[in-house]
Amino acid sequence: MTDPISLTVATLLAGGYLAEAGSGAWRTTTRIVAFLRNKFGRDQQALDALQRCEDDPSSASAQADVRTALDRYLDTDPGFRSELLSVLDSQGYSQKEVLNNQVTVTDQANVGKIVTIKDVQGDVSF
Repeated sequence: MTDPISLTVATLLAGGYLAEAGSGAWRTTTRIVAFLRNKFGRDQQALDALQRCEDDPSSASAQADVRTALDRYLDTDPGFRSELLSVLDSQGYSQKEVLNNQVTVTDQANVGKIVTIKDVQGDVSF
C-alpha cells in the first residue's frame, strides 16, 4: 500500500509541473524536487522517476514510479520521513494534512480520479 506521504508528494509534483511557472504550486514543486534530488543523490532509478514525472506529469505510470521511489526511501531511511514532512510543512502542508491524504489547491491543478482536497483557491480539473 502506498504511504500517504508518497501519495501527497506525487500529487503535488504532478500538479506543480502542470502549473504555470512562477505560481505557488510550481514553486512548491521546485522546492520539493530540489530536496528529493539531493536526497536521492546517485540513485539513478529514483532520479529517473522524478524526471519522468517532470516530462509527463499527467502520466499515471510516471506518478506511480515516483510513489514507488518515495515508498522505498520511507521504508529504508528512518530520517527521510521526518525530513520530507519538514519540507512539506515549510511549503504549507501540515503533517496532519499529509498523513490524512488531504491536499490544498492554490492556483490550479489537474488531478487524477482519486483525490481528497481540503481547500481550493483557484481551479481544479479532473
